[in-house]
Amino acid sequence: MTEPRTYTHPDVYLRGVAEGWAEAQTDPTRIDDWPARQAAAALPFRVVAGRPVNPCESTPVRYGRNRLGHWGEARCADAAVTATDATGARWIVMIERPRGDGWALPGGHIEAGETPAQAAARELREETGLVVTLADPWVRTLPARYVPDPRASDEAWMVTTLTTIDLGVHEPDHLPALVAGDDAQRAEWIRADSYTDLARHLATTTGGIVFSAHQQMLAELLGGPTWPTLDMVAEINGIALSDIGEDGDIIALGHHDPARLLTALRRYAREVWGEALAPADPAHPHAQIRHEWGVNTSEPAGPDQQWYLETAPADTPGAFPITRWYEN
Repeated sequence: MTEPRTYTHPDVYLRGVAEGWAEAQTDPTRIDDWPARQAAAALPFRVVAGRPVNPCESTPVRYGRNRLGHWGEARCADAAVTATDATGARWIVMIERPRGDGWALPGGHIEAGETPAQAAARELREETGLVVTLADPWVRTLPARYVPDPRASDEAWMVTTLTTIDLGVHEPDHLPALVAGDDAQRAEWIRADSYTDLARHLATTTGGIVFSAHQQMLAELLGGPTWPTLDMVAEINGIALSDIGEDGDIIALGHHDPARLLTALRRYAREVWGEALAPADPAHPHAQIRHEWGVNTSEPAGPDQQWYLETAPADTPGAFPITRWYEN
């Protein structure tokens, strides 16, 4: 039986406490205000034997904080700023996160005394230079929600509140200027008629992917699934997977956090094939894993109908991002 993983990133101890974004306490059982934290939480959670329990998912890290600085729930706010050009195309403001986490909505932690909307507006200004007026009628704040942040653990997780801001119609090439700041590497307007369009535009214009914690939230906001709804697809660890063809290839539909993706691939191989995948590191020179784009070339699938996946350029109509593990 595999031992539960215990992990906290060294930066939490080496930088986090000194910079103020991490709690100094290394043992959650010594925290004495769990009842107050539970009462203030946006999403109810349990504390068992002095240790907080993630209320929404089981992560690869059972004990410790992974890459987050706090214990239990942390509250953040995100801003979804959209605009429509004169051709009818919809655009959304996205920032490129550091450390290869992908492209995300502007956002960050809610500071003391701030409302979620105020925090979203502040983070938007700091990360993109865009200033909005919260009193405008086209500003809407949605209920708090859990986000599957790749930095989370079973004892530290993120909850966000999304504020949507529609800036109306602008002439093409005359969307409000963005200037990346704070910890945003780039800030851009991304075409977003649907979630699929967003993912495709990111891939073709920036070479980037959507931050895994924001995939489902953006899919609900923009319309369209984070991966195609196809028969013969199993969901493991929150990732849609399928064993396709006689060669035993495995595909994962959509882009995901690499560590979580590889965990799902290994589980799938163990459960379906009864064996392990090796090497598991996509950076390994002999790893048989590739990031591609594909299309479903079958007719609309019925309950018993086979579907066919073929690789295709990213700008192919209906193309979606996939990760494929080649068994041979």
